[in-house]
Amino acid sequence: MKQLALAVLLGSAFSMAHAGAALDARIWTYQYLLATSTTERELAPITEHIIKQPFLQVPEILDFAAEVLLARVSEADYPLQNKLRLVRVLAKEKSPRYNAVLTRVNEQAKKSELAKEARGAISKKKPAGPAYVPGAVDISAIVAEVDAAALAAKPTTEQGEHLAKFPGGDFGGLFDWAGKPHQVISGQTRITDGFIINVKIQRLTFFYRGLGRVVFGYSAADRAWQFQAVVADPLVFEQEFSYRERASQLGMPDAPTLEMMQLVSGYTASMKNVLEVNYRRQTRPLEFMDTAAEILATEFQSSSDPVRVDMYAWICRLLTMHGGQRYAAILKEVADKTDDPKLGRFARLPIEPTSEVPAQPYAPGTISLASQRVKYPVLYPQSTFQAGRL
Repeated sequence: MKQLALAVLLGSAFSMAHAGAALDARIWTYQYLLATSTTERELAPITEHIIKQPFLQVPEILDFAAEVLLARVSEADYPLQNKLRLVRVLAKEKSPRYNAVLTRVNEQAKKSELAKEARGAISKKKPAGPAYVPGAVDISAIVAEVDAAALAAKPTTEQGEHLAKFPGGDFGGLFDWAGKPHQVISGQTRITDGFIINVKIQRLTFFYRGLGRVVFGYSAADRAWQFQAVVADPLVFEQEFSYRERASQLGMPDAPTLEMMQLVSGYTASMKNVLEVNYRRQTRPLEFMDTAAEILATEFQSSSDPVRVDMYAWICRLLTMHGGQRYAAILKEVADKTDDPKLGRFARLPIEPTSEVPAQPYAPGTISLASQRVKYPVLYPQSTFQAGRL
């Protein structure tokens, strides 16, 4: 009986410790997203959960929200709805703790709607605890912490393999498995039918520099974030990291150079993503187009992997839409020789007229892919593992 009681006690202690770690990871994540989210779709799921879930209405989160509100209240390009959401978050405290913050918001608000919301949230109750002092929380510290961790990371193939094997769980489980992320992004999408909202999709994405990403989706029924997918790829998510805003200062490649690195990297997800990005742009460099054509001409028969074939199909879309007759011969050869129905279908797409590229046909071999890979080397030579599909 004593052994059974001890086992129950230890099991309970472990469960409580895990619950504490999971909450700590969620609090840290929400703090980071409060500090970094600038659009409505980014901030909406975070503020919604804080307002609806009492266990998130703790000083560690509410103080952060208060300081973010003070920092953003006078910013014209910060959405009004975000400011209103932050006021409503503080209103959940239902005490005078944030009266000084709300009073300042009322005074500084440039929109009457925001001023009215702030006044309505000011509590008339007697203080039951210490008031929050504006400026007591440094919201820039967590951003600097994440940025520094990203820059200090030295990604390896073994780390990529490990990330790809993440078995699932909560945020605490992910942090235990792979450490704190080097970037977190939130998002909310509403799928509507006319004026009726049918589905609201909320996602959180955790990025690890030179390794990949892990995606969680929110289950409204369970009121919990649930693991959805992991994609391991050293380069595909490089543009997501906040340090890219200082690329030139840090001696990092500029945006066009980074995209060429991704194109010639050999990493399927990186290649597919950068092809999609350039397909949707108004213009793209001729070097990018010719290099993509060279990859298609020399490699399209080298793999039957459906993910790889999907990437080649994106090259076909790029060339038919933006390449005019310059790549017609290559596309015809692909259509005639491929055994893959999907790739053949995309190679036969109508070629759209364009003046973006020279009319002179591109001759395979004009660009050396080996030379391009020397010119545009991968950023993380010690990290080569790739798995998963975007």
